[in-house]
Amino acid sequence: MAAGAFSDVLLERLEGDVARLTLNRPKARNALSFTVWEGLADALDALERETPPRALILCGAEGYFSAGGDIKLPPARGDGALALAARVELAQRVIQRVRAFPAPAIAAIEGGAIGLAWSLALACDMIIAAENARFQAPFANLGIVPDGSLVWFLVRRLGRYEASEIVFNGRMVEAAEARAAGLVTRLVPPGQALSVALEASRGLGSGNRKAVELIKRLLHQAETGDLSSVNATELAYAHIAQSGEEAARAKEGRRGS
Repeated sequence: MAAGAFSDVLLERLEGDVARLTLNRPKARNALSFTVWEGLADALDALERETPPRALILCGAEGYFSAGGDIKLPPARGDGALALAARVELAQRVIQRVRAFPAPAIAAIEGGAIGLAWSLALACDMIIAAENARFQAPFANLGIVPDGSLVWFLVRRLGRYEASEIVFNGRMVEAAEARAAGLVTRLVPPGQALSVALEASRGLGSGNRKAVELIKRLLHQAETGDLSSVNATELAYAHIAQSGEEAARAKEGRRGS
């Protein structure tokens, strides 16, 4: 197991070539400060310099994903035109990188994913959540607007009407409701989100890592591109995959079975 610390974020390369990023401020319920976002950016830099892992798992230390943006620390940096939103801008960049990361990203949610942390979880391809996990967008009650692309995620997954009710009221969304609404991939008993996420990550694509990477890239474009551009990418990826060793190996395996 290889590990590295990046400013309140722990990066580990686990058995089976799975990368795990742990938000590591347990005394602050893993609240998202500048240092956490910088740590996530640095950890992603380290991962992107190498061959992509089989999967990327995001979790929080000591049984809690994250309480969201750290309201005890200032969100500003420097004196630019948008200085008061500097932390939000950094968060947006990191969240976009998680969405585009060339391997499936899985959020393992214990406890809660509040505010900006919910955005980070929704940037992942799958969310494994404990049955007692909770989600919330409390921004309006704090006199601020949702950030980290949370409105974008919720509108696309729920539609405008349901998303509006959640972000205007700032109410808690229990895990069962989130699952029923399609905001969670799977519910598991409390304390098992990380272990189930690890199990899921190691079974992706039956070991065909390049095919899984291409599928992740195609999913990313499918969410934002039009049909013509997605079809063009699909055609190129189909050619790459068909000419690769993974397709040949799978074909031989079918013949031998």
